[in-house]
Amino acid sequence: MDSIERFSTAFRRIGETTHIQVHGELDCSTVPSLEGSMDTVLHDGHGPVVLDLSDLRFMDVSGLRLAVRLAGRAQLHGVDLSLMEGPAPVERVFELTGMRRYVPRTARRYERRNSSQP
Repeated sequence: MDSIERFSTAFRRIGETTHIQVHGELDCSTVPSLEGSMDTVLHDGHGPVVLDLSDLRFMDVSGLRLAVRLAGRAQLHGVDLSLMEGPAPVERVFELTGMRRYVPRTARRYERRNSSQP
């Protein structure tokens, strides 16, 4: 499996919020792609940004470091950045390293939860 198949992103606007869905594996070979895209979004500063990790299959420590860097960059540019929880193996990386407290979090899959309500 090559890096194109291993990782992809989808950007969309939901009201004023930019929602970035990441798919696949976030590791040392795919971090530069996401980092470049996120730098553009954060620098432009057009409203809140949600980085959705719910479709990641794998994340290594380079993905964790990126999340912490992005939180700092968002703060620098005055952008409200939050991360939507990933699956258990991804969340375990945050838990084991104690880095969860350094990255703003939001509820998991807020769209599905909201869409199922009357």
